[in-house]
Amino acid sequence: MEERRRLSKRIFISFIYLVIFIGIGTGFYFLLKKEQVSPLPIIPAPTIYPVETIWSQSFITGQDIYSVAAKIRNPNTNFGASNFNYSFYLYDSNNVLIGTLNGKSFIWPGESKYIVEGGISLMKAPIKAVLNIENPTWHEVKNFKSINLTLGNINYGKGEPGSGKFFMVDFTASNNTPFDLKKVYISAIVSTKEGLPIAVSSTILENFKSKEQKSFSIPWFLEFKGVPSSVDLSISTNLWETPELLLQ
Repeated sequence: MEERRRLSKRIFISFIYLVIFIGIGTGFYFLLKKEQVSPLPIIPAPTIYPVETIWSQSFITGQDIYSVAAKIRNPNTNFGASNFNYSFYLYDSNNVLIGTLNGKSFIWPGESKYIVEGGISLMKAPIKAVLNIENPTWHEVKNFKSINLTLGNINYGKGEPGSGKFFMVDFTASNNTPFDLKKVYISAIVSTKEGLPIAVSSTILENFKSKEQKSFSIPWFLEFKGVPSSVDLSISTNLWETPELLLQ
């Protein structure tokens, strides 16, 4: 009988220890589980592709005076650059660097545009022009639908006899946006029927008022090295100088 009570007492004590150990173990389990932090999902950074150069070329515009131009394209439809640096490197027939020209520009999401620089004085004729674009300041612009700047009433052809003008382009620029624009950039590219550029020019409109329309003429005085067949005009403005344009 005494031995049975001792056995019962041992079983009871063992049961108490078992309950205590289970309680402690369960407490540690939930404590550790609570302290575990679920890892945050990794969101990959968007891929932004560099601005592409379609072509770059130099053009003679006078005695030892040249222009240089390039057609560029932004392959990113949701990102535009409010600013980037560019450099034109001009080489002679021996592939020797004879001139460098630096500038700044911008580009809309998905935009194709021209960069045109003129009045470059060189002692040798450039045979090759290379454009380098650096340090773009990218901005995300979702669902961009272009800007309502238009060019119309476009006419081009040879200048009037005795005018001293070899070729002329006449056109009308319209600011159809509800905003006044600080600067609007217009470029003109004259090409042969094969699509080869043979002449370039550009102009800047400052303080272009909302709903305003202006007529322009761009002349060339030196005969082209090729037969002009078409003219491509482009118009653009820096969206980030008028942020309201991005909210339309």
